[in-house]
Amino acid sequence: MKGSETAAVGVDVAKATLSVFLRAPDGTGEALSLRNTEADASRLAGRLAGFTGRVVMESTGHYHWTAALALSAAGLDVRVVNPLLAKKYTSGSVRMVKTDPAVAAALARMAHVADDLPPRFAMDAERLNLRKKLTSAASARTQLQALRASLRHLAEARGTIHAPLSPAEAAIARSADALEAAVAAMEAEFAEAAAPSADPAAVAALDSIPGVTRLAALVALHWFSPSGGPKSWVAYAGLDVSSRESGTWRGRCRLTKRGNPDLRRRLYSAAWGAAMSDAGFRSYYDRLKEEGSPHVEALTIIARKIVRLMHLAATTGARYDAALAGFPG
Repeated sequence: MKGSETAAVGVDVAKATLSVFLRAPDGTGEALSLRNTEADASRLAGRLAGFTGRVVMESTGHYHWTAALALSAAGLDVRVVNPLLAKKYTSGSVRMVKTDPAVAAALARMAHVADDLPPRFAMDAERLNLRKKLTSAASARTQLQALRASLRHLAEARGTIHAPLSPAEAAIARSADALEAAVAAMEAEFAEAAAPSADPAAVAALDSIPGVTRLAALVALHWFSPSGGPKSWVAYAGLDVSSRESGTWRGRCRLTKRGNPDLRRRLYSAAWGAAMSDAGFRSYYDRLKEEGSPHVEALTIIARKIVRLMHLAATTGARYDAALAGFPG
């Protein structure tokens, strides 16, 4: 099938292979099996000469980068979708077939008919490298927290039975210190590399918000979509609340937590920092506690406020003002 005869394309990405489905306007199509290499991705781009529809592929860690970069560089409209969104289409078949060609065909259908796709893929290799550096640092920090907790429990147990610190335990403690230093260095590398491409006025405006550090400002500008509204920013951070209602029944609402976990962690830190260092935020935190909000819920509410202030700062360049935050002067 020629590119000009194709209505939509679905690409199921694996570590070593690409399963591609070229969908015709009537729903029929052609399945292709390619290697997940720059050469095969470039050949696919050539095969799609004249194609003006959309190419949909799932976000699969870094395995989709090769195809997404090659097809995007060829001028194709590539959409990288969250697996949760893709599942809505891939699980819609009555037969419940789960093979790479079937998934590629479902993604092609998604590319053809869906009206809720994310924006066009517009990343380059440098930005993808920064993104991977951030996620790797976040993963290492999570492991570091678990290691620190294990060391604390070990120290408590040792104190209870009056046991001495062993050489192996001391070595683990030193490795935790080294890991913490390495994570901090990785985050500093991200900040140094991300700063030149970030709008200095936007960084300064976000940095002016209580609790928000320069690193947090750069991370937020990296992850949040400039075209998104404040509600989409809140949702991307996983700070939006799910609604569970049916008729007169009202279920308990919970945070979706479907957004970026590292970004959410940094926003919680910013919320606690703001509550501890700024009079307006401290008063707001105390009022939330008096109204019955537990500590984490109060921080979540403050984090959402900080996200909205970030959006205002990023889109208008306005520096923090207590009145804009709704706090009395």
